[in-house]
Amino acid sequence: MIPFANPSLRFQQFENRLNQSFSEVLNSGQLILGNQVEKFESNFSQYIGTNYCIGVNSCTDAITLSLKASNINSGDEVITTGLTAPATAIGIINSGATPVIVDIENNTHCIDINAIEDAISEKTKAIIPVHLHGFPADMPAIKEIAKNHNLIVIEDCAQAHGATINGQKVGSIGHFGVFSFYPTKNLGCPGDGGAISTNDVRAAEYIKTLRNYGIKDNRITNTGLNSRLDEVQAAILGVLLPELNDHNATRRMYARKYIAELESMDITLPVSSEDAVYHQFVIKVKNRDRVRQQLLGMGIATGIHYDKSLKYHPALANYCKELPIAHKACNEMISLPIQPEILDNHFDEIISALKTVLVG
Repeated sequence: MIPFANPSLRFQQFENRLNQSFSEVLNSGQLILGNQVEKFESNFSQYIGTNYCIGVNSCTDAITLSLKASNINSGDEVITTGLTAPATAIGIINSGATPVIVDIENNTHCIDINAIEDAISEKTKAIIPVHLHGFPADMPAIKEIAKNHNLIVIEDCAQAHGATINGQKVGSIGHFGVFSFYPTKNLGCPGDGGAISTNDVRAAEYIKTLRNYGIKDNRITNTGLNSRLDEVQAAILGVLLPELNDHNATRRMYARKYIAELESMDITLPVSSEDAVYHQFVIKVKNRDRVRQQLLGMGIATGIHYDKSLKYHPALANYCKELPIAHKACNEMISLPIQPEILDNHFDEIISALKTVLVG
């Protein structure tokens, strides 16, 4: 069986270096908020192009903490997209604010600019665009909307480490960037992890207290979270970060190869882009479930990102506007294997199976 994803294959490539970094952490006696976290925060902020980075437990917590640092809470509204991991909306709810969930545009599947405009009310305080599948959302337009309405912009970069817009990395364009280091991400660790990027020194210092219960000078000054990036995960991320650009370039190479091989098929392909990092390679097909089942029968696993818009989750439905484009996409999308460590050995086999299934 060809897996859809297997992060262990990536970790195995750097096994000696990862083992060394793991041993250094254990021998240091610092397992929480030590030198490895500080070093990674410094290096990741330089990579993204911001002045500050704060390591946290997850992207979900990163959203919550960014909103709290922006003084956004109960009674405030935050606009986000209907096609994303539920964690995006949950992070908003955990801050006390109310998500307003709108539709997507049809090409990149990122948030629809017109839908943002239509959803703005006197209660709106922030926009959280998601750079879905590794494709940047339309940040110039979103920043213009935010400027006109005095709104905070928090970029959800969980699927877009290293993606760019006009040469500027996502996570450095809005007021905050929030990241996930879940194992299958382009930059992932073997546990949970997340980060917040910002140029706001006040917010950065405040978030550092909030991630650690709200402790400042050994006193609880604000009620925060238990949301720390641990030393082991930070050390491993520190090994993998210098390899990220090459990793993303290989994903783009395989995306171009997919597009070249499949462009004559009766399917919808993602655009070829040097700005995207192809966290997922998503095609849209008719009879999606049949196609997936046939590929599985030929030994090829695929994914769906996502099979439901946020409107189909009972706890989130009441926050959603109408989502017709997201709903249609959820019924047609298939995520093909795009992890380089898998495609290096199986690309031709996957293409052959796809052509057999799609022609049939």
